[in-house]
Amino acid sequence: MLGERILRLAVRLLTQVLHAATYMFSEIAGRHVNFAVGSEFPYFEDFLVPRSLLIVASQSGETMDTLEAVRAAKRHKSKILALVNVPSSSLERLADFSIHLKAGPERAVLSTKAYVAKLALFLLFTYTLVGKYKKGVELIKTASKKMARMFKEGIEGDIKKLAKKLVDSRHIYIIGRGINYATALEGALKIKEASYIHAEGFAGGELKHGVIALIEKGTPCIAVVANDRARESVLSNAMELKSRGAYIIGISPKNESVFDFWIKVPEVGAASPIVTVVPMQLLAYHLTLLKGYNPDKPRNLAKSVTVK
Repeated sequence: MLGERILRLAVRLLTQVLHAATYMFSEIAGRHVNFAVGSEFPYFEDFLVPRSLLIVASQSGETMDTLEAVRAAKRHKSKILALVNVPSSSLERLADFSIHLKAGPERAVLSTKAYVAKLALFLLFTYTLVGKYKKGVELIKTASKKMARMFKEGIEGDIKKLAKKLVDSRHIYIIGRGINYATALEGALKIKEASYIHAEGFAGGELKHGVIALIEKGTPCIAVVANDRARESVLSNAMELKSRGAYIIGISPKNESVFDFWIKVPEVGAASPIVTVVPMQLLAYHLTLLKGYNPDKPRNLAKSVTVK
Protein backbone atom coordinates (compact mmCIF):
# COMPACT_ATOMS: atom_id res chain seq x y z
CA MET A 1 0.00 0.00 0.00
CA LEU A 2 2.75 2.47 0.90
CA GLY A 3 4.61 1.71 -2.30
CA GLU A 4 1.50 2.57 -4.32
CA ARG A 5 0.81 5.75 -2.42
CA ILE A 6 4.33 7.09 -2.69
CA LEU A 7 3.94 7.28 -6.44
CA ARG A 8 1.74 10.29 -5.87
CA LEU A 9 3.54 12.38 -3.29
CA ALA A 10 6.18 12.21 -0.59
CA VAL A 11 6.96 15.32 1.38
CA ARG A 12 9.83 15.73 3.82
CA LEU A 13 10.29 18.43 6.39
CA LEU A 14 14.01 18.68 7.11
CA THR A 15 15.71 20.23 4.13
CA GLN A 16 19.06 18.40 4.09
CA VAL A 17 17.71 14.90 4.66
CA LEU A 18 14.93 15.86 2.28
CA HIS A 19 17.43 16.48 -0.51
CA ALA A 20 19.25 13.23 0.16
CA ALA A 21 15.97 11.28 0.23
CA THR A 22 14.83 12.65 -3.13
CA TYR A 23 18.03 11.39 -4.75
CA MET A 24 17.58 7.99 -3.10
CA PHE A 25 13.99 7.67 -4.29
CA SER A 26 15.06 8.62 -7.81
CA GLU A 27 18.29 6.64 -8.20
CA ILE A 28 17.48 3.52 -6.16
CA ALA A 29 13.70 3.19 -6.30
CA GLY A 30 12.98 4.99 -9.57
CA ARG A 31 10.22 6.99 -7.88
CA HIS A 32 9.39 10.66 -8.23
CA VAL A 33 8.71 12.56 -5.02
CA ASN A 34 7.78 16.15 -4.25
CA PHE A 35 8.95 17.89 -1.13
CA ALA A 36 8.48 21.04 0.89
CA VAL A 37 10.15 22.59 3.90
CA GLY A 38 7.82 22.29 6.86
CA SER A 39 7.24 26.01 7.31
CA GLU A 40 6.45 26.36 3.59
CA PHE A 41 4.16 23.35 3.41
CA PRO A 42 0.90 25.33 3.77
CA TYR A 43 1.57 26.78 0.31
CA PHE A 44 1.74 23.29 -1.22
CA GLU A 45 -1.03 21.45 0.59
CA ASP A 46 -3.49 21.96 -2.27
CA PHE A 47 -1.66 19.22 -4.15
CA LEU A 48 -2.62 16.64 -1.53
CA VAL A 49 -5.26 14.05 -2.33
CA PRO A 50 -6.44 10.91 -0.51
CA ARG A 51 -3.89 8.79 -2.42
CA SER A 52 -1.01 11.01 -1.26
CA LEU A 53 1.51 9.88 1.31
CA LEU A 54 3.17 12.48 3.51
CA ILE A 55 6.50 11.26 4.88
CA VAL A 56 7.48 13.31 7.90
CA ALA A 57 10.80 13.11 9.74
CA SER A 58 11.31 14.69 13.13
CA GLN A 59 13.70 13.93 15.95
CA SER A 60 11.41 15.18 18.70
CA GLY A 61 8.04 14.74 17.03
CA GLU A 62 6.94 18.04 18.57
CA THR A 63 8.04 20.68 16.05
CA MET A 64 5.19 23.09 15.33
CA ASP A 65 5.49 23.46 11.54
CA THR A 66 5.86 19.70 11.17
CA LEU A 67 2.69 19.02 13.13
CA GLU A 68 0.79 21.67 11.17
CA ALA A 69 1.83 20.00 7.92
CA VAL A 70 0.53 16.69 9.22
CA ARG A 71 -2.80 18.21 10.23
CA ALA A 72 -3.10 19.78 6.77
CA ALA A 73 -2.50 16.40 5.14
CA LYS A 74 -5.13 14.80 7.35
CA ARG A 75 -7.63 17.45 6.26
CA HIS A 76 -7.06 16.20 2.72
CA LYS A 77 -7.42 12.59 3.94
CA SER A 78 -3.83 11.79 2.95
CA LYS A 79 -1.87 9.11 4.81
CA ILE A 80 1.02 10.00 7.15
CA LEU A 81 4.25 8.08 7.66
CA ALA A 82 6.36 9.42 10.53
CA LEU A 83 10.07 8.83 11.07
CA VAL A 84 10.55 9.89 14.66
CA ASN A 85 13.07 9.39 17.45
CA VAL A 86 10.78 9.95 20.42
CA PRO A 87 8.12 7.24 20.94
CA SER A 88 4.63 8.46 21.84
CA SER A 89 5.39 11.97 20.59
CA SER A 90 2.63 14.16 19.14
CA LEU A 91 3.78 13.29 15.62
CA GLU A 92 3.59 9.56 16.22
CA ARG A 93 0.10 9.88 17.66
CA LEU A 94 -1.09 11.78 14.58
CA ALA A 95 0.54 9.48 12.04
CA ASP A 96 -1.06 6.50 10.34
CA PHE A 97 2.27 4.66 10.27
CA SER A 98 5.48 5.31 12.21
CA ILE A 99 9.06 4.08 12.18
CA HIS A 100 11.30 4.79 15.16
CA LEU A 101 14.78 6.13 14.42
CA LYS A 102 16.17 4.40 17.52
CA ALA A 103 19.11 6.81 17.56
CA GLY A 104 19.09 7.02 21.34
CA PRO A 105 18.59 10.24 23.35
CA GLU A 106 19.58 13.24 21.22
CA ARG A 107 20.99 15.60 23.82
CA ALA A 108 22.62 18.05 21.41
CA VAL A 109 20.39 20.69 19.87
CA LEU A 110 22.17 20.04 16.56
CA SER A 111 20.66 16.55 16.18
CA THR A 112 23.58 14.72 14.58
CA LYS A 113 22.66 11.13 15.48
CA ALA A 114 19.10 11.54 14.29
CA TYR A 115 20.30 12.93 10.94
CA VAL A 116 22.42 9.83 10.26
CA ALA A 117 19.59 7.56 11.40
CA LYS A 118 17.17 9.23 8.97
CA LEU A 119 19.63 8.73 6.12
CA ALA A 120 19.90 5.04 6.96
CA LEU A 121 16.13 4.61 7.17
CA PHE A 122 15.52 6.32 3.84
CA LEU A 123 18.22 4.21 2.22
CA LEU A 124 16.58 1.05 3.57
CA PHE A 125 13.12 2.29 2.59
CA THR A 126 14.09 2.96 -1.02
CA TYR A 127 15.75 -0.45 -1.41
CA THR A 128 12.68 -2.09 0.13
CA LEU A 129 10.41 -0.39 -2.42
CA VAL A 130 12.17 -2.29 -5.21
CA GLY A 131 12.28 -5.62 -3.37
CA LYS A 132 15.91 -5.33 -2.23
CA TYR A 133 15.49 -5.06 1.52
CA LYS A 134 18.37 -7.44 2.30
CA LYS A 135 20.71 -5.50 0.03
CA GLY A 136 19.79 -2.31 1.87
CA VAL A 137 20.43 -3.92 5.24
CA GLU A 138 23.84 -5.22 4.15
CA LEU A 139 24.81 -1.83 2.76
CA ILE A 140 23.97 -0.09 6.02
CA LYS A 141 25.83 -2.74 8.06
CA THR A 142 28.87 -2.36 5.81
CA ALA A 143 28.78 1.43 6.17
CA SER A 144 28.58 1.07 9.96
CA LYS A 145 31.57 -1.27 10.11
CA LYS A 146 33.67 0.88 7.81
CA MET A 147 32.78 4.01 9.75
CA ALA A 148 33.94 2.36 12.98
CA ARG A 149 37.22 1.50 11.23
CA MET A 150 37.47 5.12 10.05
CA PHE A 151 37.59 6.24 13.68
CA LYS A 152 40.15 3.59 14.60
CA GLU A 153 42.36 4.84 11.77
CA GLY A 154 42.44 8.31 13.30
CA ILE A 155 40.01 10.50 11.41
CA GLU A 156 39.33 12.59 14.51
CA GLY A 157 43.01 13.54 14.72
CA ASP A 158 42.87 14.80 11.14
CA ILE A 159 39.72 16.76 11.90
CA LYS A 160 41.38 18.42 14.91
CA LYS A 161 44.29 19.53 12.71
CA LEU A 162 41.86 20.91 10.17
CA ALA A 163 39.86 22.73 12.83
CA LYS A 164 43.02 24.53 14.00
CA LYS A 165 43.62 25.68 10.41
CA LEU A 166 40.05 26.94 9.98
CA VAL A 167 39.18 28.33 13.42
CA ASP A 168 39.87 31.94 12.41
CA SER A 169 38.09 31.70 9.07
CA ARG A 170 35.26 34.11 8.38
CA HIS A 171 33.70 31.97 5.65
CA ILE A 172 33.72 28.29 4.69
CA TYR A 173 32.14 27.02 1.48
CA ILE A 174 31.17 23.41 0.80
CA ILE A 175 30.35 21.85 -2.57
CA GLY A 176 28.84 18.54 -3.59
CA ARG A 177 26.82 17.05 -6.42
CA GLY A 178 24.04 14.51 -6.55
CA ILE A 179 23.18 13.05 -3.19
CA ASN A 180 26.20 14.70 -1.58
CA TYR A 181 24.87 18.14 -2.44
CA ALA A 182 22.60 17.41 0.53
CA THR A 183 25.71 16.56 2.56
CA ALA A 184 27.21 19.93 1.67
CA LEU A 185 24.07 21.68 2.91
CA GLU A 186 24.04 19.73 6.17
CA GLY A 187 27.74 20.27 6.80
CA ALA A 188 27.38 24.01 6.34
CA LEU A 189 24.37 24.11 8.66
CA LYS A 190 26.23 22.30 11.45
CA ILE A 191 29.26 24.60 11.18
CA LYS A 192 27.04 27.69 11.32
CA GLU A 193 24.88 26.43 14.18
CA ALA A 194 27.70 25.33 16.45
CA SER A 195 30.76 27.49 15.73
CA TYR A 196 29.03 30.63 14.37
CA ILE A 197 31.40 30.69 11.40
CA HIS A 198 29.55 31.60 8.24
CA ALA A 199 29.34 28.49 6.06
CA GLU A 200 27.36 27.77 2.90
CA GLY A 201 26.73 24.60 0.92
CA PHE A 202 26.36 24.71 -2.85
CA ALA A 203 25.69 22.39 -5.74
CA GLY A 204 29.02 22.29 -7.58
CA GLY A 205 27.40 23.08 -10.91
CA GLU A 206 26.00 26.35 -9.57
CA LEU A 207 29.39 27.94 -8.88
CA LYS A 208 29.58 29.93 -12.10
CA HIS A 209 26.10 31.33 -11.57
CA GLY A 210 27.49 33.79 -9.06
CA VAL A 211 28.87 31.88 -6.09
CA ILE A 212 32.43 31.76 -7.42
CA ALA A 213 32.61 35.56 -6.99
CA LEU A 214 32.91 34.93 -3.23
CA ILE A 215 36.21 33.07 -3.54
CA GLU A 216 39.42 34.85 -2.53
CA LYS A 217 42.97 33.66 -1.91
CA GLY A 218 42.96 31.23 0.99
CA THR A 219 39.16 30.81 1.18
CA PRO A 220 38.52 27.36 2.68
CA CYS A 221 36.34 25.23 0.42
CA ILE A 222 35.29 21.66 1.24
CA ALA A 223 34.58 19.30 -1.66
CA VAL A 224 32.48 16.21 -0.87
CA VAL A 225 33.51 13.59 -3.42
CA ALA A 226 32.07 10.06 -3.63
CA ASN A 227 32.91 7.34 -6.13
CA ASP A 228 29.72 7.91 -8.11
CA ARG A 229 28.74 9.50 -11.40
CA ALA A 230 29.18 12.98 -9.92
CA ARG A 231 32.84 12.41 -9.00
CA GLU A 232 34.58 13.95 -12.02
CA SER A 233 32.23 16.93 -12.06
CA VAL A 234 32.85 17.76 -8.39
CA LEU A 235 36.62 17.48 -8.88
CA SER A 236 36.37 19.83 -11.84
CA ASN A 237 34.42 22.29 -9.69
CA ALA A 238 37.07 22.01 -6.97
CA MET A 239 39.74 22.84 -9.54
CA GLU A 240 37.76 25.91 -10.58
CA LEU A 241 37.76 27.06 -6.96
CA LYS A 242 41.45 26.33 -6.52
CA SER A 243 42.34 28.33 -9.62
CA ARG A 244 40.73 31.34 -7.90
CA GLY A 245 42.89 30.83 -4.80
CA ALA A 246 40.70 28.59 -2.65
CA TYR A 247 42.16 26.20 -0.07
CA ILE A 248 40.59 22.87 -1.02
CA ILE A 249 39.63 20.31 1.63
CA GLY A 250 38.58 16.99 0.17
CA ILE A 251 36.25 14.52 1.88
CA SER A 252 36.67 11.44 -0.28
CA PRO A 253 37.69 7.76 -0.32
CA LYS A 254 40.67 8.72 -2.50
CA ASN A 255 43.20 11.52 -2.28
CA GLU A 256 43.10 13.76 -5.35
CA SER A 257 45.73 16.15 -6.69
CA VAL A 258 43.37 19.12 -6.26
CA PHE A 259 43.12 18.60 -2.49
CA ASP A 260 45.24 20.74 -0.16
CA PHE A 261 43.95 18.76 2.83
CA TRP A 262 42.39 15.31 2.63
CA ILE A 263 39.88 13.66 4.97
CA LYS A 264 39.65 9.98 4.08
CA VAL A 265 36.25 8.29 4.23
CA PRO A 266 35.46 4.70 3.24
CA GLU A 267 33.91 3.62 -0.04
CA VAL A 268 30.34 2.51 0.73
CA GLY A 269 28.44 2.98 -2.53
CA ALA A 270 24.94 4.39 -2.18
CA ALA A 271 25.48 4.88 1.57
CA SER A 272 28.10 7.59 0.92
CA PRO A 273 26.13 10.43 2.57
CA ILE A 274 26.15 8.48 5.83
CA VAL A 275 29.95 8.50 5.99
CA THR A 276 30.65 11.86 4.32
CA VAL A 277 28.54 13.89 6.74
CA VAL A 278 30.35 12.63 9.85
CA PRO A 279 33.65 14.50 9.20
CA MET A 280 31.72 17.76 8.94
CA GLN A 281 29.81 17.06 12.13
CA LEU A 282 33.17 16.49 13.81
CA LEU A 283 34.63 19.61 12.23
CA ALA A 284 31.74 21.70 13.56
CA TYR A 285 32.28 20.15 17.00
CA HIS A 286 36.02 20.85 17.17
CA LEU A 287 35.71 24.36 15.72
CA THR A 288 33.19 25.08 18.46
CA LEU A 289 35.44 23.79 21.22
CA LEU A 290 38.39 25.82 19.90
CA LYS A 291 36.24 28.94 19.96
CA GLY A 292 35.17 28.25 23.53
CA TYR A 293 31.48 27.61 22.89
CA ASN A 294 29.16 24.82 24.05
CA PRO A 295 28.55 22.55 21.03
CA ASP A 296 25.43 21.03 22.60
CA LYS A 297 23.63 24.32 23.27
CA PRO A 298 24.16 26.90 20.52
CA ARG A 299 22.90 30.39 21.20
CA ASN A 300 19.39 31.32 20.06
CA LEU A 301 18.45 27.69 19.22
CA ALA A 302 15.99 25.32 20.88
CA LYS A 303 15.67 21.53 20.70
CA SER A 304 12.16 21.72 19.26
CA VAL A 305 10.70 24.69 17.42
CA THR A 306 7.31 24.85 19.10
CA VAL A 307 6.28 28.34 17.90
CA LYS A 308 5.90 29.83 14.43
